[in-house]
Amino acid sequence: MADRRPGELTVGAARGWCPRCDAVRDVDDVCPECRATLVPLDERPPRSARPEHEQPAEPDAVVEPPKGRLRVAAAVAAVVLVGLAFVAGRSTAGTTARATTATTGAATTTTVLSPATSQRQLGWKTGPRNGISLELVSITRTADADVSEGSAAIGQDPGGDSTSMLHLRLDGLEADRRLLGVRGLRLVDSGGGVFATPDERPIGGEDSVPAIQDRGPGVYMIVLGATPDLESLTGIDLDALILSSSPATGTRVDLPSPGAWPSRPPLRDVSGGSRELSVPVRLGTARSSGELPLRLSGAFVGAGRAVIVLMRVDDLSGDPGVVPLAASVLDGDRLVCSRQEFIGGPGQLSPLMVVDCPIRPTAQLVLRLAAGVDTVDLGAKLHD
Repeated sequence: MADRRPGELTVGAARGWCPRCDAVRDVDDVCPECRATLVPLDERPPRSARPEHEQPAEPDAVVEPPKGRLRVAAAVAAVVLVGLAFVAGRSTAGTTARATTATTGAATTTTVLSPATSQRQLGWKTGPRNGISLELVSITRTADADVSEGSAAIGQDPGGDSTSMLHLRLDGLEADRRLLGVRGLRLVDSGGGVFATPDERPIGGEDSVPAIQDRGPGVYMIVLGATPDLESLTGIDLDALILSSSPATGTRVDLPSPGAWPSRPPLRDVSGGSRELSVPVRLGTARSSGELPLRLSGAFVGAGRAVIVLMRVDDLSGDPGVVPLAASVLDGDRLVCSRQEFIGGPGQLSPLMVVDCPIRPTAQLVLRLAAGVDTVDLGAKLHD
């Protein structure tokens, strides 16, 4: 094996990634140092490991992987994207934007507005439903919007002409759940006509307008496309919210992790061996729409974090569009971090999901998994 610094990735020769050692190995099936099963990898561009001086995030925070860990060349298999994310990528350039699969519209997307921007404050609110309340905060319109990569897939006008964004705030939603879209969105102008016609996409069996997670907890935006002058908007109707299914009602896996945790790699495997899991899938208004088979390939602790590796065994039957898969890690009953990915839709390449959580040593880890969506009916008619 060629000499290289620990954690540094090379091009071409590497065949597999060891989640226990945080290293890429030049062998086929098992790590020559710890004998853990390797995750197979394709060729990848060189990336450097996280600097030793970088401190893990506070364990009390719900942590999302930064955008710098999710970029990958178009020709590289998505296994590299998720399998090496926690080894090779930590954003070091200040504030980052989080992104999930662009085809779903539920990714975090940074929109840079041109100087020729107009904004109208709305402040239209709904009453609470199922403990969740919605506020339509504002609407922003710009003649020349520079929207980050992937936005065209969620309804952005590629030309950027007269593009408007509707900004939302959701209160009362659990930290490990997301607003994915809104169903029955209608915008009316002062003449009683249509103010905007945003694109709908199938999300978890529901045709809805995708909601993009914006900066800040519970803050989202919806791309409306081309619109007239903002003052002509007189009302917005909204039938329902499409939310990611709650991990609290999904599949629970207990992972005892007593004893001392290693202070540095190799990490300790607390999975008890590979095991098959079955996660109920909720599609649309149906309570259950089948099962999603997953494999828990490993759960590793040490070096100030827990790393859980999941493998999707089979695809969903039928054509429900994109379906969210949420994984939450708890320290006993305390939420430490959550990760959400999307199954199905164009561009879905990798069956691998890696959940990497900064966490203090604990005697009991809990993994909660949920797939699909929940619908909260609003029947809201909002206006000044």
